[in-house]
Amino acid sequence: MLRNFPTTTLSVEQQLTTVRAHFSKHGTALCNAAKKVDGEAGYARVLSLILTLREASRLDRTTRRKLVDLHRLLSLDPVIDAFEPDLSSWILLDPASEEVQELCLLTDRLYDLLVKIGEQDARTLDFSAQSAA
Repeated sequence: MLRNFPTTTLSVEQQLTTVRAHFSKHGTALCNAAKKVDGEAGYARVLSLILTLREASRLDRTTRRKLVDLHRLLSLDPVIDAFEPDLSSWILLDPASEEVQELCLLTDRLYDLLVKIGEQDARTLDFSAQSAA
C-alpha cells in the first residue's frame, strides 16, 4: 500500500525562499535603516546577513538569530547580547518624519517575516508529531 504524503507542509527550503524574497524586496531599505540606527556597523550587519542568505542551503539557527537581532536593532531594543548600538544619531531624527515612518514599516514587515517563519516551523513540527502517532 502506498503512503500518501501531504502537500501542504512547508519545508525548510521554503522558509529560506521566503526570507530571501523579503530581503530581495527590502534589503536596500533595511541596510539604510540599520545605518541610520547604528551607522556603518548596522549597514555592514545587514550586508553580512544578505550574503549569508545567498550562500545558505537552509535557514539555520545562527541566521535566525541574526534576523531577530536585526529586528531588535531596528526596534531600538538596546540589549542585543553583549552588543549595544550607539543610538545617539537616533535622537536627531524627528519622530514624525517620513524616514522614521519608513523605519517603523520596515521593522513591522521584518516582524511579520519572523512570525511567518515561526508559523512554518510550527506546521512542520505539528506534521512530524502527527506522523509519529
